[in-house]
Amino acid sequence: MAIHIPSRSTPDSPAAERTPLEQRLEGLDGSHAAAPQLSFMLAGAQWRDSWLHGFRSLYLVMEVILLGLAGGLLVSILNLDVKRAWVPAVLLVVDAVGSLFLLARMRRAALGLGDDVRFWHREIVRAERELPSERRVFTRFKLLQHSRNHADTDDLAALALAPEGLDEVGLDRLVEPFSSSATRRLIENRVPAVIAVLWISWVIAGVGALYLRAGGIIP
Repeated sequence: MAIHIPSRSTPDSPAAERTPLEQRLEGLDGSHAAAPQLSFMLAGAQWRDSWLHGFRSLYLVMEVILLGLAGGLLVSILNLDVKRAWVPAVLLVVDAVGSLFLLARMRRAALGLGDDVRFWHREIVRAERELPSERRVFTRFKLLQHSRNHADTDDLAALALAPEGLDEVGLDRLVEPFSSSATRRLIENRVPAVIAVLWISWVIAGVGALYLRAGGIIP
């Protein structure tokens, strides 16, 4: 039998900023998933997480292939006759623009998948409030993850493993937004930024080489 645990969010909490529809969909209106549904919720989290990892791998592999193509175009600019070198230069610019657009769109899609995973994680932690503290396995796993990057884990663990469990403010602290995790910031922010810098560098090198060759500065 599900136990109703009232939300203890404050007017200034992230939970209070959600629309009524979002509060209903996320279970913040007092109706949350029951513990017997944990296996279903875990399967949902695994499903979206597998999509996330597959999607992330796909767009990174595509970017590596396109960067390799850009390297070949740069070599062509340096070796072809100057009158013909403009063709790979144009192709390089088109390749870069298309790849940067693809990178931005696929990164946005990956962030959306990450939000889906976060939804399921929140539901699992919320449902585990109905279990004894020693059986809150997923909650303890999230606390372990939290401890790697935050110093407040002891206080959060005391709340999470208390009989009443975490309130909605505590859930926001434990199950962070997709873009807040250090690992996810590395994969979804810094890696795409590095790829974008590489593309800009390739374009500058290619167009610059064509300009210098056309001016007779380099052969």
